[in-house]
Amino acid sequence: MLLCIDFQPAYIEAFEGIMTPLRSRLRQASRRGEEVHFIYNEAYSIEGEELGDPIERVLEWNNRQKLPLTNALFLRKNFGWVSHLFREGAERAVAVSILKHLLQHGLNDSSEVLAPELERIIASSHDDFEGFWDCSPAAWEEITSGAIAMPYLFQGGVLPWLQSLGTQRGEVVEVIGGFRHRCLDEMCMLMEAGGISYRLNEALIYSLPEEQMISELEPGAWEPSEEEAPLLFSDFGLVPA
Repeated sequence: MLLCIDFQPAYIEAFEGIMTPLRSRLRQASRRGEEVHFIYNEAYSIEGEELGDPIERVLEWNNRQKLPLTNALFLRKNFGWVSHLFREGAERAVAVSILKHLLQHGLNDSSEVLAPELERIIASSHDDFEGFWDCSPAAWEEITSGAIAMPYLFQGGVLPWLQSLGTQRGEVVEVIGGFRHRCLDEMCMLMEAGGISYRLNEALIYSLPEEQMISELEPGAWEPSEEEAPLLFSDFGLVPA
């Protein structure tokens, strides 16, 4: 399965240099009959800056670019589910644990999790709550304000989508596209919370210019542990048949 993130006109300046290998990879997927999920940001603006594209513009652009996506599944999403404070290190592990809790309990964001439960989650993913507090005093305030959330505009719902990925037993999802430290990372965190194995195709991932130096330090794959793998989706009551 191939997961394409944010290959759309709004961000073309960031990835126009990899259009040729992108077409090649999509043609390969088409020849193989590989399942392709094309995930994009819908258009809206902040202070006049347009941050996405309506589906009509996405489809027109795909046709002009001759991208072989006739049988792809197009999924609309929003972005900004996870504060940038939680994108690396101990904070990232805490964010993934909170996302998993939100999935399990059908909650919208971290502000809906009671403080004692948040402390337990942090302690379980950071060894001890007080140590997390000492090194990340700002993180607690952001967590309680709802800075870790479910992607509320995700077309078809997050849980059904994660379940569809989980039914591909033994398959590791290949991920391409997306700003590395933004939407791409949010999608990876969501898959980790849902127990989905994935790998990054580094040749087809793009970044903001100032982030490209950091990209070489980032991990390129994630798999659930031996203990987690047999429990895939069981915590959510969605065990695949």
